[in-house]
Amino acid sequence: MSSEAKGNGKRILVVEHHQATRERAAQTLRAQSFEVLECGNVHDVDELVSTLRPHLLLVDTMLPGRNGLDLCRSLQENPETAAIPVVITSVKQFEADKKAALLAGASGYLIKPYTDSALLEIVDHTLGRHFGVTIWGCRGSIASPDRASGYGGNTTCIDVTLPGQRHVVFDAGTGIRLLGNALIGHSPLRLAIMFTHYHWDHTQGLPFFKPLYVPGNEIHLYGPEDKDSAMSATLAGVMGGKFFPVSIEAFRASVRYNAVQETQVPFDMFGIAVTTLEVVHPGTTLAYRLEYGGRSVVFCPDNELEPSSCGPELSGQALRMAEFAEGASLLIHDCQYSFEQYQSKRGWGHSCGMTLGAVAAHARPERVLLFHHDPDADDCDVDAIHGEFRRELEARGAGSVSSGAACEGETILL
Repeated sequence: MSSEAKGNGKRILVVEHHQATRERAAQTLRAQSFEVLECGNVHDVDELVSTLRPHLLLVDTMLPGRNGLDLCRSLQENPETAAIPVVITSVKQFEADKKAALLAGASGYLIKPYTDSALLEIVDHTLGRHFGVTIWGCRGSIASPDRASGYGGNTTCIDVTLPGQRHVVFDAGTGIRLLGNALIGHSPLRLAIMFTHYHWDHTQGLPFFKPLYVPGNEIHLYGPEDKDSAMSATLAGVMGGKFFPVSIEAFRASVRYNAVQETQVPFDMFGIAVTTLEVVHPGTTLAYRLEYGGRSVVFCPDNELEPSSCGPELSGQALRMAEFAEGASLLIHDCQYSFEQYQSKRGWGHSCGMTLGAVAAHARPERVLLFHHDPDADDCDVDAIHGEFRRELEARGAGSVSSGAACEGETILL
């Protein structure tokens, strides 16, 4: 890769009191076509960030007059600067200091003195993190190993990755085991797991998520309950007792339980705006919408869109879902059945291709992924359901909406 392509003119603010270190870092980055701003006085940082909008900050922890971690925290707490990644540089090699940087919202930690290659590696890695969605499991009801070679056999788990090594994980079906294996080498981690509900196919992988057992990781669990303690008790019922040999007491990460209910007023999570919608499925079940950097993801793996609400004009729950998903960059929605199959599955809490097509035509997302594939469905069955969805979409004049069936291992960059 050429140096011009590497930096591509992105702006980096180097906040370093030691002049020789600051100038060496700036020289190294400029040689790779980054636009570099230098700051030796921490009191000027806020104004520089506000006016120049750097793509990344390189900040020393030990700054005269202000600790670098305090600066990092203040940037994370401000909605206008929360999306700007911060790499902390420090002479301290202690795990406690690395964890403190993570908790302050840092995207990376670079130990001084560092080499030019180490600096470029962490900068490239941090700037290279995109808003992406990876499918780790998209089956419904029960894992189906016999379908692993096609669309996949693991149950529900989606990882949304954002700049700054932020991870938002939707549900903890069996797919979360593979995600945990992929993340285990990146500790300490700060991530959230958002439960849509607590049926087995959305929780069965939780005990096998290795980052939960690593000290220093910070994991926030969100799910539909009326209070935090109730959510803790619900997940305690998933593990331990007569049903599993390990209880939630075995977690060594710092785990925080957060009860959520339907809300159209966004709440903040790691600088991401989150709204929720209660949907039609046995037990309290939520759909989530994430908004970040002008892009959005709607996740609704279990929801029954009744044909009666999907007439020429949408009504009832179908209209609510369409309005919730309106204009989304990516809509991931339950589509377990064909219309014919649905006739014998009414009231089971799942949708068919025709009804999802009607909702998507109204909502006009950029892309739709059909989700929660039936465990007995082979690739041809899933393709046929997608065909039904496309026919309805096009019949309603929304053929420009991109779509596909969710496939385990697929990553969509937004």
